[in-house]
Amino acid sequence: MILENVGLDSSATLAFQSHAHADHFVSGRIIFSTRPTKFLSHLRKGGFYREVKFGKRFYLGDFKAKLYPAGHMLGSAGIKLWLENGTLFYTGDTKWFKLRTAEKSRFPGADFLIVEATFGVPGFSFPAPREAEKRLVGLVEEALDRGKRPVLYVNRMGKAQEVMKILDLHGYTVRVPGEVLKVARVYSKFGVSFKNVSPEGDVVLASGMERSSLPEPGVRVSGFGELKLSNHADFWELIRIVERVNPERVFTVYGFSREFARTLNGLGYDAQAISRDSVLNFSGREF
Repeated sequence: MILENVGLDSSATLAFQSHAHADHFVSGRIIFSTRPTKFLSHLRKGGFYREVKFGKRFYLGDFKAKLYPAGHMLGSAGIKLWLENGTLFYTGDTKWFKLRTAEKSRFPGADFLIVEATFGVPGFSFPAPREAEKRLVGLVEEALDRGKRPVLYVNRMGKAQEVMKILDLHGYTVRVPGEVLKVARVYSKFGVSFKNVSPEGDVVLASGMERSSLPEPGVRVSGFGELKLSNHADFWELIRIVERVNPERVFTVYGFSREFARTLNGLGYDAQAISRDSVLNFSGREF
């Protein structure tokens, strides 16, 4: 989205990047992000990043701004902007519940809200992270009891480190590809350590999520996979986020944005689905 030449997870002269997943990469003369997002992004892309701490006010172009933890992965952030006619809170991918390897999310009050809707239909209802963690450990134990080495397919940045940390806490060693280990080393720089990496790990973590591309039998750890340990908010978490922000108007983006906007309208909110490349003008209320 572009707001008066400022990009929100979109490329612009001045751009805010919410987190370090490739589908949210941006370019710009200056890219504003948290320090972990900068380090993680530099594993795959260049760019001049200005580091911003959570809770510290700064200027993004002409807008006064503040970052809040989004809870999606290490360093992920939402941003609150002070406009001429109110406040706007934008969050890219986010999570209501606390994960092991991400900061606990915070959602400030705002007049306008732009919220992701990746899982914005009621059919997506995930177990709480600690419940999903129990299921993960049970799956690993079941495989090991059968004399099999469990294989878990995970996103290499964010989800892989979450699963690594869970297995570490429960006493399991892991074998991971080099690309996952590089990300884990950055996590370690920010206090999320892993003591369970081993060439002969009890559990194998592998990249790749599509069933047709899996080289060997395994379990996909994803909101779309068999083991639903998700670092995205499910439908009910998204509802709670909207309630917490309590906006006058809501804009939904990504995933099931139209469906989620219709649901919010039915709940009495003024909601509208927008695209990622939308140009926003809140002074004229044009989108």
